Amino acid sequence: MSDTNYLIYLDILGFEDLPQEIASKTRVKPSKVREDFLDVINERVEVADAKGEIEGKRYGDGDDWLLVADSFKSVFRILNHDTGYLDFPRIPLEIAVGTIVLGRGAELEGVKLSIEDDAIAFLKTHIVDYYRKYYREQHDDQPIKSTFIVLTESAHRELEPIDKTKCRLIEYQGVKFFAADLEAFLKRGKVFNFLDQIEHPSSRLYYRIDELYVPPLEYEKIRSTLAGKQFVFITGTQEYGKTYTAVRLMWEYYRRGYQPRWVKGKEKNERIRIREKLENMRAELKPGHVIYFEDPFGKTEYERRESLEREIAALIDCIRQVDDAYVLMTSREEVFKEFQKETVTAGELEAFEHKLNIKKPSYDFERRKAMVLKWGEGEGCKWLKNDKLRQLIIESMRNENVLPTPLSIRDFALATINIVTEDELREKIKEKSEETEKAFAKEIKNMTDDKIAFLLFPFVGFFPVDFVRTTYRELVKQLGMKNAWEFDCVLNWFRDDKVKISWGDRIGFSHPSYSKALGYLLTENGYISRINAEILSKLLLKLAENSYSAANVASVVADRFDELSENVRNQLLLKLAEKGEERGLDVVSTIVKNFDRLPDQVRHLLFELAEGYFDRGYVISAVARNFDRLPENVRGLLFKLAEEDNNAFDVAYVIVDEFDELSEKARNQLLPKALEKDNGAWGAALALANNWLRLPENTRNQLMLKLAERDNRGWALPERLDRFPMIADELTRVLKGLL
Repeated sequence: MSDTNYLIYLDILGFEDLPQEIASKTRVKPSKVREDFLDVINERVEVADAKGEIEGKRYGDGDDWLLVADSFKSVFRILNHDTGYLDFPRIPLEIAVGTIVLGRGAELEGVKLSIEDDAIAFLKTHIVDYYRKYYREQHDDQPIKSTFIVLTESAHRELEPIDKTKCRLIEYQGVKFFAADLEAFLKRGKVFNFLDQIEHPSSRLYYRIDELYVPPLEYEKIRSTLAGKQFVFITGTQEYGKTYTAVRLMWEYYRRGYQPRWVKGKEKNERIRIREKLENMRAELKPGHVIYFEDPFGKTEYERRESLEREIAALIDCIRQVDDAYVLMTSREEVFKEFQKETVTAGELEAFEHKLNIKKPSYDFERRKAMVLKWGEGEGCKWLKNDKLRQLIIESMRNENVLPTPLSIRDFALATINIVTEDELREKIKEKSEETEKAFAKEIKNMTDDKIAFLLFPFVGFFPVDFVRTTYRELVKQLGMKNAWEFDCVLNWFRDDKVKISWGDRIGFSHPSYSKALGYLLTENGYISRINAEILSKLLLKLAENSYSAANVASVVADRFDELSENVRNQLLLKLAEKGEERGLDVVSTIVKNFDRLPDQVRHLLFELAEGYFDRGYVISAVARNFDRLPENVRGLLFKLAEEDNNAFDVAYVIVDEFDELSEKARNQLLPKALEKDNGAWGAALALANNWLRLPENTRNQLMLKLAERDNRGWALPERLDRFPMIADELTRVLKGLL
């Protein structure tokens, strides 16, 4: 706890006159009204004290209090009271707030107060008196009759950023202080009371549910279903705001006078109690209540309860038989689908279900943007005041993979409050985005093997439905999966959530985060995971046999080389080398990059591929890029190719095409060798022409010098570049000049 605390002075306005007015209308004696007023404020103070928010307190001789609090929350709590008198629900108060330093000085019921610095300023300036005078000047000498809150400059500095904006600076007779927006502070008090009701009194997630919430696309439909049918089921992607939306709905009902209740389901024993309460719904429900059952069927995986599956329709009927009572439930998409599969009245639930889904998405770019700006303001993030940094975050979020969920956005704001550099922000954006992917990975890991096998298909490639159907059936049979679902069942299971059908009939992920998530399942504690060894590896070996899917497998091998077992990756490279051009550059580059880690049989593939028409260019490019670190016999492969006139064209073209990416050693040794051949010179000139605008001027000049240095035939090369007349003219002019 900080040494700086709030010093709060409270006094009841009109303590003599107002009770007289109330007594004249209620037949209650003025003395009883005064006692009630004191009891109401004392009760609010005691609540704050019981919650550990009050460090010290002293009651005056009459109707005033002096409190030391560790946060401004106590003021919000005290404001939010009810007198019980119909036409006078709130007691008019004058409240002054300053700061105090604990640890030395005067005593206040056991709490030491500093009467120096800010505390002295607070006591000497008497900001309450100054505000009264200021108010009279502004209101034709009329006295104040309604609640007001004034703060010293030091107290204002301690407020949270949003609360600061709800205070007005007043300078009067040489004294500076702030006056709070009463309605805004009353609303904050109501939020804290709401959090008490739902048993989340210190929540940083829900503490500004009234201000920071950004509704998903489906919000009005969810609200309408709850209002019209008294029951709504919110399902969907994890981290996607299901609980936050349920809490927001409870808040809206609370503001209308309903009693909220949150039946939590974080722990398994809590969920058992939830299901028991659901089965006794009539006893739980009362008019004027809104009750939220959190994840009753399981948090990450379905927890069966046969009686609930059988009687869910009757429970819904029971809810609707209680007038003016409302029920919300939430569940992750996968868990809810398992429940639907088991219940005999699954169709009954569809009319009540609404999905918050990353596939749609329920939170598009504009909503995610609004969310990060609101949370940034709520947490007082310093980057929010820097246009460049704020724009960096917003532009990054145009990528749907960046901070894709409400939870990732909120966590990002909390983690970047004091960050003011681009590099640190980029790192936090990456970190919080990856946390979402890891959460998705945990969800997938809990699935049955047949579902995981299905999701590995779009992880490997973008395949047609019929191709996946056939291969899936073969894989399931090969792996001996018992009780595996038929292909169409598993496809329909994921179709509304994790996968989509596009380009006519191709299966892909509904969001790139799912593909990233599967990547986290390939290793576990630094070792090849079971999912990798038993499912993915078998799938890759099967797909590598088919020319149609070989290129996709080659990409996986190239990207995930270190995450595959040595035996599997060697088998895959040998299989892929037999499939022809469709495996592309990936096989060649993988062999070259990992040359020293491969057995001789796989290494030899590189020399075989160099003889092929389609792969020669890939070999030249990969070897040239890794020239300095490869053994002499591999480097010699390029010199051998350059000696043949036809192959010299490819060698020269690749070297010029990738000139700035190659080492100086590779350029200086390979290009002169290739230029000894006419076709080598032609290949270099054509590459120069094709890349003329991309290459820096000094690089172009170097290359033209090298062309000019060969024999007198060099000057005629541009005449063959009829597709590039401007570059050909330039080459002709420069080469003739050089010669």
